[in-house]
Amino acid sequence: MTLKELLCGISYVVIKGNDEIPISDIVYDSRKTVENCAFVCISGTITDGHRFLREAEQKGVSAIVMEHLPIQLTEIHLNHMTIVLTEDSKKALACMSANYFAHPDREMMVIGITGTKGKTTTAHMIKAILEADGRKTGMIGTMGSYIGSQKIPLLHTTPPSYEVYRLLRQMAEEGCKYVVMEVSSQGLKLSRVWGIQFAAGIFTNISTDHIGVGEHRNFEEYLYWKSRLFCQCEVGIINQDETFHEKMEEGHFIPFLHFGMESNADFYFDTIKQEKRNGFLGLSCNLKGRVSFSCEIGMPGRFNAYNALAAIAAAIYFGCSPSAICDALFNIRVKGRTELIPVNGDYHLMIDYAHNAVSLESLLKMLRSYEPGRIVCLFGCGGNRSRYRRYAMGKISGQYADFSILTEDNSREEPLMEIIKDIIEGMHQTNGEYIVIPSREDAIYYSIKYALPGDMIVLAGKGHEDYMEQNGHRIHFSEHEIVQKILKRIANEPERNQ
Repeated sequence: MTLKELLCGISYVVIKGNDEIPISDIVYDSRKTVENCAFVCISGTITDGHRFLREAEQKGVSAIVMEHLPIQLTEIHLNHMTIVLTEDSKKALACMSANYFAHPDREMMVIGITGTKGKTTTAHMIKAILEADGRKTGMIGTMGSYIGSQKIPLLHTTPPSYEVYRLLRQMAEEGCKYVVMEVSSQGLKLSRVWGIQFAAGIFTNISTDHIGVGEHRNFEEYLYWKSRLFCQCEVGIINQDETFHEKMEEGHFIPFLHFGMESNADFYFDTIKQEKRNGFLGLSCNLKGRVSFSCEIGMPGRFNAYNALAAIAAAIYFGCSPSAICDALFNIRVKGRTELIPVNGDYHLMIDYAHNAVSLESLLKMLRSYEPGRIVCLFGCGGNRSRYRRYAMGKISGQYADFSILTEDNSREEPLMEIIKDIIEGMHQTNGEYIVIPSREDAIYYSIKYALPGDMIVLAGKGHEDYMEQNGHRIHFSEHEIVQKILKRIANEPERNQ
């Protein structure tokens, strides 16, 4: 494929060389450049691809696509290379990737999901329903990429556009007819899904998260980028109970379907009943609106009722049968999302991904409604992120848990105890009891070792993650593995202290 063919669809100027040269591949990371490839210089929050032209030259790159001419350009000969200038290299990468992989999104129904909370669970629900209805489905999101049951790990909820299109091509080649994709606000802002025509877009909810250094400047910007999903959709599916749902629809001239708990929605539950029996912790619901049927959801909490409504709305829109919907929702389990871990004791242990105040509040309120003896909440907060999140999570746990265990959770480059001090500041706005145990493994041991009858212990924040970020490094840390190790250790101890 020639450079000109790759650049079809975007405006550009050839500064040097010519655009008829053949290109072997597209690369956006200078460490991965190969001979005869096109290197796209991406300006990021941490580094700038324009700084690595010399490395690209040394590796035999044929073309460089950039959005500004760096000073060091004059210091590098670049004799054999074509240089192209475009307005936005992130969009250029997306367009080039779409052309390189022959627009795989046009061969499948791609469903995009955005929102502060619920993206992952909703995506799993939709995938499960489509597969129960006999439709091979791929998925891209927080927990990785899936082609059927095959898992491909990912570093981002919405990976860079080249990776998105590569995965879509792989899914199309594997016979997928549908793809469910989590679309983060950062993914939209950084043009990672630019050019994809979504068969449907879903908005779950929005709250004041992901605002701060390296994320969004303010809530208005966050809301704006969430709403941009609907510029690329054939139909929108919206949670109408959200305060800002009208803002999400503003300026978009596509049909919208609405879900919620009020009878004016296209899809709503007129009754929701909590179910707790034989290890089943979930909901029984009665659907009304455009269709009517009853179903059970194998995950607890009102927020999962909303996730299920979003999934049902999408499934009905794409013609899935009620029986497929009911079967999939009854059997749905999502790793690290309100996930009950079997224990040999008269207490419950749950792993959940709640890592901000809104999701933690929803989780703890939901657990309280099941009337446990105590709620023990173990959590930490990420480093190099908004300090407000730490105060807020401390306050929420102090209000809604009976006992909190403050520990680590991806401290990154920040001192752990500085993060915990911020959490404590929020805790001190309540009368909540807490203990600080910096090591998360030690904290988990403490929570299980000293569990009381009727306790509901929730390990919040890590969810499905199998790593911990500390001092600039990512180390293996699977909460699921650690829990099993601790349960065996305690079972072999001579006596369990209370």
